[in-house]
Amino acid sequence: MLRYTYQMNKLDTKIFDGRAIRNQILDELKSKISSSSHVPVLAVFLVGDDPVSTNYVAIKQKIAEKLGIQVRLFHFPEYVSEKEIIDTIIDLNNRPMISGIMVQIPLPKGIDRDNIIRTIDPAKDVDGLRYCLGLESGFLPPVVLAIEKAMAGAGANLETMNTLIIGQGFLVGNPLVRYLHNKYEKVRKLTILSKPVDNLTAITTKADIIISAVGKAGLIGGNMIKAGAILIDAGTSEIGGELKGDIDQSAYDKAAFITPVPGGIGPVTVAMLMQNLLENPIG
Repeated sequence: MLRYTYQMNKLDTKIFDGRAIRNQILDELKSKISSSSHVPVLAVFLVGDDPVSTNYVAIKQKIAEKLGIQVRLFHFPEYVSEKEIIDTIIDLNNRPMISGIMVQIPLPKGIDRDNIIRTIDPAKDVDGLRYCLGLESGFLPPVVLAIEKAMAGAGANLETMNTLIIGQGFLVGNPLVRYLHNKYEKVRKLTILSKPVDNLTAITTKADIIISAVGKAGLIGGNMIKAGAILIDAGTSEIGGELKGDIDQSAYDKAAFITPVPGGIGPVTVAMLMQNLLENPIG
């Protein structure tokens, strides 16, 4: 049984230890794979040579292979035709040995992201991209599942708490809002900002739960939250070679619960991708 792991700081703020939770999930998945006669196969599409995308794919591939998952990487040049990608996905949709299909986003200009995503079989959409597009999918996006775990660990409840979501991007904010609306029949107060606004502090100080997915380092400081707030940081940016979150560390000691960057939502997101793949009845 999965045991959630947290750390506590000197002021008893609960810190979501994403690396430890990831390791627990992966250990269970590895045991499941080793006891099965079937080898799961993940097809990964990478288009172009964007260094960030290439790095993300390399991390996912390394973790998958450690678990005993076979990864088939389809690395296309930036000038590849949209038809070639679509034809390849259709072919993989029809291959029973392929357990899941993942397309690394963003795609280069000239390739219609939505057309590519629509092509993925819902039963193999382990990255939940069809869900992000508002389509039928057999899976929730891994980042939404990671945020859900953090919310459960924090005791967050949208039926009793004022909740603020900042950032409504394609991969995080948009599918998260859809998921929360589907999960909760009754929401006390859910405020959604597609982007930061001039009077942001007036809004953040009223929120019991803040979920930020903007990708702007230090967007939310300690003077911008109420004491005892739940802070879930799903925004990441790189400054001077270091990963930074939307929530500044000055807010940590004032909060009841935080997900740090790095080491919070990110590691769990990768683990949930692997869990989606293993939950696929095909694989």
